[in-house]
Amino acid sequence: MWNLLVVDDESIVRMGLRYMLDWEGLGICWKAEAADGEEALRIVEQESIHFVMTDIRMPGMDGIELAQKIRHRKPEVQIIFLSSYDTFSYVREALRLGAADYLHKPTMDEDEIANTMQKVISRLKLTSHEPPQRTEEEKNGLCLSLLDPFTFPAEPLQLLPELADESYKEGYELAIIRKRCDAVQENEDAEQLRFLSILHLVSKLAAKDWGGLVFHRNFREIIWIAPVRPHTGNGDMSSYLNGMRQKVLELLNVRLIFACGPSACRDITSLPDAYMSALLRFPRNEQSDSFIVRRAKEYVDRHLLEDVTLAKVGESIHVSPGYLSRIFLKEIGENFSDYVIRNKMEIAQKMLRETGRKVYEIAADLGYSNPYYFSKLFKDRTGLTPLEYRNQ
Repeated sequence: MWNLLVVDDESIVRMGLRYMLDWEGLGICWKAEAADGEEALRIVEQESIHFVMTDIRMPGMDGIELAQKIRHRKPEVQIIFLSSYDTFSYVREALRLGAADYLHKPTMDEDEIANTMQKVISRLKLTSHEPPQRTEEEKNGLCLSLLDPFTFPAEPLQLLPELADESYKEGYELAIIRKRCDAVQENEDAEQLRFLSILHLVSKLAAKDWGGLVFHRNFREIIWIAPVRPHTGNGDMSSYLNGMRQKVLELLNVRLIFACGPSACRDITSLPDAYMSALLRFPRNEQSDSFIVRRAKEYVDRHLLEDVTLAKVGESIHVSPGYLSRIFLKEIGENFSDYVIRNKMEIAQKMLRETGRKVYEIAADLGYSNPYYFSKLFKDRTGLTPLEYRNQ
C-alpha cells in the first residue's frame, strides 16, 4: 500500500476527501492528516509517506513552503497541490517545484482524483535507473522544442514517451489556442494568472475527453498535440475545440480563438510544419499576427534606435533566427531586415523634417555607424538622398 498524507486547514475538506474515494481500492492507505504545514512536516519526517496532497494557501507555513522543505529532506515524496483559480500565482511556483499534479478544489470529482493518484503511483513505481523526474517547466520547454526544426530533438519519443503511446498509431493532431486579442487588456501579472487559469482548464478538458500533451509558449499561447482519435468515438478536432471554447467562456468568461493543422501528421517529425500551418490558419479578422511575430515587432519597436538583428530578436523571444525569419516572411509578407529598415527610414524622414540634426548624426541615432550606407538605404526607399529629402 502507498501511504498518503492530506494537508488542509479546513477539516471539512479533509473529511470530504477521505470519504470521496475508495482509497484502499486504489492501493492507497490514508496514513495521516494535518491542518497546517508545520504539523505535516513533522509527520513526513516521522512516518513513511509516499505522497502528500496539500492545499496551497494555508495559515503559517503554506503549501509552497511545505513542498520546498519536503523536496529538500525527502525528494522522493510526490506532492499533489489543491488549488483554486484565484491561487494560480502559487500554482506557477508549484510547477517549478516539480509538483506531481494539481487539482482544482471547486470542480474536482472522484474520477479526476483517482486518475491523478494512479498517475502518481506510476511515478513511484519507476526504478532508480530512470532519469530524474522533470519539472513541468522543463517538460514544457521540451515540448516547445518539437515545434521548431532547429530545436527538434534527435530522439523525441525517448524524451517524451507519452507520444509513443498506442493512441498515436494513426498520427498526431496539433492545435493552437489563444485568448482573443480584442479582450480587455490587464496588467502583466493579472494577464499571466488569467492565462494559467485557461491553461489549467484546457489541460483538464483535453485529458478527460481526448488525451495528448498540452503546453504553452511564454504564457501567451496554448499548444495541444493530440491523437487523431479521442478516448471514445471518432470526434472531430475542430468541433471539439468549438465546444471547449464555449466551456471556457462559461467558466472563465474568456473568449478564445484556435487553429488546427490542415491534416494529421503521420510522423512526429512533421510537427514543426503542422505548427507553422496552424499559425497561418488563424482568422485574419480576429488576430492577424501570431504571438511570435507580434513579440518580434514589439522588440523591434522598442529597440529601433539600436542595431537590431534577427539573432538578438530571436534570443529575446526564445526562437531560433531561422524559424523567426521564415514565419516573419510568411505572415508579414516582408523580410525581417526589410521591416527593420523600413521602420528606421520612417523615423529618419521624421527627423529630417522636424530637426536640424546632421545626416551622420541621424544615421548614428538609428544605429548606422556608416552614414554612406545609411544614405544609400534611404535613397533606395525614398528615391532621394537625405539632403534632397530635407531640402525638397
